[in-house]
Amino acid sequence: MTRYLAGTSMLALATATLCSSAAAQTQGAAAPPPAGTGIGEVVVTAQRRSESLQKAALPVTALTGQALERAGVTQPQDLSNLVPALKLNAVGAGGAQVTIRGVGNFPGNPYAEPAVAMNLDGVYLARSSAPDGLFYDLDRVEVLKGPQGTLYGRNATAGAINIVTKKPVDRYAASGSLELGDYNLRRGVLALNAPLSDQIAVRVSGTIVRRDGYLTDGYSDDQSEAGRIQLKYTPSERLSVLLAADYEHLGGKGPGLVPAPFLQPSNPFTGPTQSGVNAILRGASLAISGGTNPSLLPAIGDDGFVRNHNWGVSATVSYAFDGADITVIPAFRNDQDTYKHYGAGFPVSSDENAKDSSLELRLASHDQHAPLKWLLGGYFFNEDLRFNLLADQGVAFNSTQPDLHTRSYSAFGQVTYSLTSALRLTGGLRYTQEDKSQSGRNGGPPPTAPAEYPGGPSAFYAAVCQPYVPATGACYAPLTGKLDQDKLTWKAGVEYDLTAHSLLYANVATGFKAGGFFGSLPPNTYRPETLTAYTVGSKNRFFNNTLQVNGEAFYWGYDNQQVTHLGPIRPGGFNLITENAGRAEIYGVEADLVWEPTTRDSISVDVQQLNAHYTAFTYTQTTATGPAQTDCPFTAVSGQAAVVVNCSGRTLPQSPRWTANLSYRHTFFLADGDKLEAMIGTRLESRYYVGEEYLPGELQDAYSSSNASLTWRSSDGHYWVTAYIDNMEDAAVKTTSFVQPVLGIAFVGLRPPRTFGARLGFDF
Repeated sequence: MTRYLAGTSMLALATATLCSSAAAQTQGAAAPPPAGTGIGEVVVTAQRRSESLQKAALPVTALTGQALERAGVTQPQDLSNLVPALKLNAVGAGGAQVTIRGVGNFPGNPYAEPAVAMNLDGVYLARSSAPDGLFYDLDRVEVLKGPQGTLYGRNATAGAINIVTKKPVDRYAASGSLELGDYNLRRGVLALNAPLSDQIAVRVSGTIVRRDGYLTDGYSDDQSEAGRIQLKYTPSERLSVLLAADYEHLGGKGPGLVPAPFLQPSNPFTGPTQSGVNAILRGASLAISGGTNPSLLPAIGDDGFVRNHNWGVSATVSYAFDGADITVIPAFRNDQDTYKHYGAGFPVSSDENAKDSSLELRLASHDQHAPLKWLLGGYFFNEDLRFNLLADQGVAFNSTQPDLHTRSYSAFGQVTYSLTSALRLTGGLRYTQEDKSQSGRNGGPPPTAPAEYPGGPSAFYAAVCQPYVPATGACYAPLTGKLDQDKLTWKAGVEYDLTAHSLLYANVATGFKAGGFFGSLPPNTYRPETLTAYTVGSKNRFFNNTLQVNGEAFYWGYDNQQVTHLGPIRPGGFNLITENAGRAEIYGVEADLVWEPTTRDSISVDVQQLNAHYTAFTYTQTTATGPAQTDCPFTAVSGQAAVVVNCSGRTLPQSPRWTANLSYRHTFFLADGDKLEAMIGTRLESRYYVGEEYLPGELQDAYSSSNASLTWRSSDGHYWVTAYIDNMEDAAVKTTSFVQPVLGIAFVGLRPPRTFGARLGFDF
């Protein structure tokens, strides 16, 4: 905490010094510079009202549609290359693991709920596969760091990612692009906009992607199609209605993981079916069976697949009263995911269906120049989730077939009061009530029968299993449970305009993520996790709007973290379980600099220094298939095939000490008015672990991943062509991990290798 306070003081001192040195250039020039000069403004709605990003007194990163286009962002995972605080990784069969400053969750099965809320035009996306196929025809993406409960319907612990699409406009417009690249990449995007009358406009957009897998056996491919239609109806200046529907299909083989340390270091992207893993599995099977069964552990095959069908409908109805604006957002989403993958080192197949309905109501003050600005809201969320998941580890299996029901109610509000024209105070509250229930059944190997049980093992199995299937050795047990939880979270903040273009702010906010279930007889629940975030930050523009210097210092206290891993379940066997794993401290600083010394040049530097460690971190690991798989100290659990692992003092996974994004863009103005933009950038990260076992294979060493592009734009801005190369170093960067429970080998996901290609686009 002392180091955090010291870092905060240094940041505040540096900001004040810089503002003082530039005061002569900002005072007497209170009006913003003319449009088109210096660094452009980005308008965000992170605080539920339209405002300049530079005036938003909270830690948020905004990526415009043009920035996303330049970076080639086509899937959620691509955002990791642009935001130092964010890691977003593909897992399972089309799911996404999202962490902000080390806080996130492992979506190893559908029980998982995100610690980072993802929202599409204000609609919460509950399933980890839901964001796939949404990254086209976008206005911007906002990454909010830290709890956002007092302004958002569905709270989460670590932050929120807002995906904001381009909306219908009252004119004819068309845009599109075609991308061709290695790995047989073909991607097309098309958007059409038309006014149907003076009051109605429609926008239709879609994308198709075909790309071979990055792994040599075809995994980590992209075979997807998506479409979106939006209808905007504005019968008066006061009333606006936006109707939206979207659909996405994700096919192909899906994400793949490789063993680490790499069995073929010369090519880390060698798929597990070709890297010798099956020979290791065969050897382990012979060892376990005494040389009699070479197929006891199932081999990794190339028959994995993904068939995800996700769609949603929503309406955004806004009405402006004389003193306040009301917004109502009803929405429904349906996610149907069917898949088979080997990312765990054994086959996992599932058929999942989630039906989500939500209703959000907000009433906000209309006059944004009044001394008092306020917002009140209510939110209702209902989810019915059913899935049938089979995880076949060979020596054991689990067939999980639950029905999960979640119902959440919340009321929230926030007020900002201007004490003076430069000084403002903010306060907010949110009350959440969450009700959850579980039914269904779970199947797996039966527990060990007592030696002297009357009637022998068969009688014991018949007594404890409901039912016991002798032909397969399966013991089924009912899944039951009911949870009722509530929490009051809050936010307090202060902001001060040092000059017309310099903002200093500080706030503290609390976050809450409800507890839940896992597939086992009771005890089968875990408690809520909470986070308290302290932030001091400053946002500044200097030298006639050509230099932007933003910075923040933060301290997060993280309690009862929900950790998902393989552990023992009842009545027998093991499965993915979730436990509360103590407390963590997370603190550091982030600095973001943009400098445009001329109309031709732009330099961007975004650096985060992060200290994230567990002050208390223990969890239970199964040893039913072999010794404990961890680099942390552990103690055996009496009478169980399990150990208690103690990783207190270790750094949180996904938490490099240093992360930096650097880029330089130069524009050549051609004689005929056309432009040529040359860009080069790199991402630098220090070493970090990708899993809480802290095995050597889960360590990602420090690396750099650089990219370059050359873009021609026509003088009228209607046409453009880009040639690009990404990950020039061909770095094999680990993203996530799962430890195969029998072999003790970590299977890790990898970011894309070196890729190159070209994009052609138009915009009318």
